[in-house]
Amino acid sequence: MGLFINANKFSLHATYRNRLIRAYLAASRTLRSPNLFTGFDPQDNIKLRDLAGGKPLHVLNGALNIVRGQQLAWQQRKAESFTMSRLHCGSYKVGYRPSAKYGEAITLGTAMAISGAAANPNMGYHSSPVLGLLMTLFNVRLGWWLGNPGSPGAKTWQRKGPQYSVGPLFSEAIGNTTDLYKYVNLSDGGHFENLGLYEMVLRRCHFIVVSDGGEDPDCAYADLGEAVRKIRIDFGIPIEFGTMTIYPRSAIDTLKSPGHNCAVGRIRYSVVDGADAPDGIIVYIKPVCYGDEPRDIYEYFKTNPTFPHESTGDQFFSESQFESYRMLGAYTMEKFCTDCDGDLRCFVRDILKRHLQMEAPDWLAALLEETKKQDRVSA
Repeated sequence: MGLFINANKFSLHATYRNRLIRAYLAASRTLRSPNLFTGFDPQDNIKLRDLAGGKPLHVLNGALNIVRGQQLAWQQRKAESFTMSRLHCGSYKVGYRPSAKYGEAITLGTAMAISGAAANPNMGYHSSPVLGLLMTLFNVRLGWWLGNPGSPGAKTWQRKGPQYSVGPLFSEAIGNTTDLYKYVNLSDGGHFENLGLYEMVLRRCHFIVVSDGGEDPDCAYADLGEAVRKIRIDFGIPIEFGTMTIYPRSAIDTLKSPGHNCAVGRIRYSVVDGADAPDGIIVYIKPVCYGDEPRDIYEYFKTNPTFPHESTGDQFFSESQFESYRMLGAYTMEKFCTDCDGDLRCFVRDILKRHLQMEAPDWLAALLEETKKQDRVSA
C-alpha cells in the first residue's frame, strides 16, 4: 500500500494549502476561471521561481525537523531553519538547491502552506513522542516531505515527495525525522524561530524591521528571546536592546512613564566580522494598546480583555475583530512613519525622535551616515 499512498497528498496539507491559495493568491487576481463547485482556479497558484525579480526578495521560513538529531546540544530545539525563495530552497546547515528544480519546481502555495504548517506530528521544539504518535495515527499532518537539499538527497531533491510512504509515516509517528535521510520533514517556521530574524542576521541585513504578532499578553518577548539566543549561539552575534518600554495591558493603570509600541536594538556584526564591519539596526514592533487609540479600537479593547493578544488558535475572525486588528496596525505605523519615501534611515530617525523621544546614540548616528555615504558612492 505504501507504493500507492502519497505521504504528502494523504494529509490535511492539501486542504490547508488550497484554502490559503484561495484566500490570498486568488484574491489578487481580477480575471479568474474558478471551478463552479470548489471555487478554485489552478492558475491562482504560481511557481515559486516565477515571483517577480528585483526587490523585495521574499524569503519564506520553514522548519526542518530533526527530532532524532546527532547534536546533543540541539535536543531542545529539535529543528533547524529552512528557507524558500524564488532563487533557492534549503538550509545553511545542509545546503541549498535552485527553486526552479527543487521539488519539481515548488509552487508558492506549497511554500506558503509549509511555512504556516503549525500542526504537525514533528514540530521542532514543540515535539512530543505521545502527541506525535497520536497526530500521525489521526492524520493531523500539515507538514510536507521533500528531498533533502544536501548530499543525502542527491537523487531525491528534484522529486515532489517520497515514492514509498511507509518510511516517512513511521518516522513522523516515532519522532525519527533527521537531516541525514534522503527526505526531510518540513513544517511551520515558528517551530524553529517565529520572527524570521535568524535568517536575516545570517544574510547580514543591516536594517531589519520585525513585526511580532505572536500571542504574548504579558509582553514576555518569548519569540524575540528565542531568536536572540539562537543567533548568539549559532553565529556568535549579540543583539542588544536598551530598556524595553512596551507594556502589557495589565500594567497600563500603573504606568509612571509613557509606553511605546516598539524598541530599537543593535545587531553587533562587528563582534564576528571585525571592528571595521558596520553593525545592524533592528526595529522591533509589537501590538499594544494604551487607551489613546481611535474610539473603535478602544471600544473593542475594553470589551475584549485579551485584545490585542487573542489566541492564535482563533481562525474565524468576526468583522469587528478583523477591523480592530487592521486598524490598530495602521494606527501604529502612522505613528512611526512620515514622508520618508521608503528611506529606512529616515524611518529609524523618525521612530527615535517622534515615538521614543530620544536622539540616536553615537554608534547609530555614525552607521546611518556611513550607509548614506555608501549610497551616494553607489549612485
